[in-house]
Amino acid sequence: MGKIFDFPYRTVAEINLQALVKNLVSLRSSCRKEVIPVVKADAYGHGMVPIAKVLLHRGCCEALAVATLEEAIELRNQFNRRFSILVLSGFLPHQVDAYYRYNLIPVIHSLPHLKSLLHRSQLPPVHLKLDSGMNRLGIKPNEMPDAIETLKKLPDKLAGFATHLADSEDTKSQFIDEQLSVFEHWCQELRSRRLLQTDARIHFANTGAVLRGKASFSTAVRPGIALYGISPNSSLEAGQQLVPILQWKTRILAIKALHEGDTVGYGRAYEAHEGERIALVSVGYADGYPRLASNRGHVLINGQKAPIRGLISMDLLAVDVTHVDGAREAGLVCLIGQDGKQRVSAWDIARWSETIPYEILCGLSKRVQKIYFDSEAT
Repeated sequence: MGKIFDFPYRTVAEINLQALVKNLVSLRSSCRKEVIPVVKADAYGHGMVPIAKVLLHRGCCEALAVATLEEAIELRNQFNRRFSILVLSGFLPHQVDAYYRYNLIPVIHSLPHLKSLLHRSQLPPVHLKLDSGMNRLGIKPNEMPDAIETLKKLPDKLAGFATHLADSEDTKSQFIDEQLSVFEHWCQELRSRRLLQTDARIHFANTGAVLRGKASFSTAVRPGIALYGISPNSSLEAGQQLVPILQWKTRILAIKALHEGDTVGYGRAYEAHEGERIALVSVGYADGYPRLASNRGHVLINGQKAPIRGLISMDLLAVDVTHVDGAREAGLVCLIGQDGKQRVSAWDIARWSETIPYEILCGLSKRVQKIYFDSEAT
């Protein structure tokens, strides 16, 4: 089951830092661009500060990306070294002083916000975001002429130009090419008007785009979930080279023998057979194990699948160990990871829960103790 700790906690996430570095190196070599790792949402549930430390010191990264100003300030306060911090998911004009004070890079996503900078005597480095078709944050193409006139009046040129891709992981969709065509056009317009710094970061490629070789004319890429060893599309061939860096484990609290007609848990949602043995496992939805996986998924015990029985509750879930050899109280349970020849992935839990692995990993709560280690990544 990987690196087994005699842990005193009820549940742990073991995080392999060597695998993290291996994924970073693989992504960097595949695209040959600057890699700006995305460490938002607590590094997708893996722990923002410990992950950032490895990416900066061992991964030799010169920039990190987060979603919020609060995340950015936390990062800046943790490290006594120079590196860029991009704040991707929203900028408000009243925050500009904080961006300047902490030397953070806002990604400006609206024309009014861009115009609000005209009245500032001091500005942080600024990136501009184009809405190339996702219809979330970003300046629309028809607003770009107005944006260009505004940029001409700012004291400094743009430090970067960005967009975000809607379905880059979908190999059957051509929409990525439509988005990139729009983005490249406006990038050329900014360059022709000398509104970009000579070393400006041009970035749009998320994990899906990197894995599909769609980084093209960019100078930097912004992978997120790939760093943590997960592909956004399980059928992407390039994603098979990634190494999942997290294993989630817990223990068996109790084992009960049931009789025909006994029911398990809230709502009596599972009815047992005669002689069935149920193990109560020390994890529930308050830890981040999704309730939608009730009566659908399985865990691994001694390298064997143990199906989930009944509704997952806040602190516990029940699994069928009738045919699991060696199941015992205090025995280890693998929720995500490898156990013997069997593996259960974040993608598996996501499918059982009708969601995506991003939500599974980001949903790991603070009750799940994180343990960091180095081990040969295979």
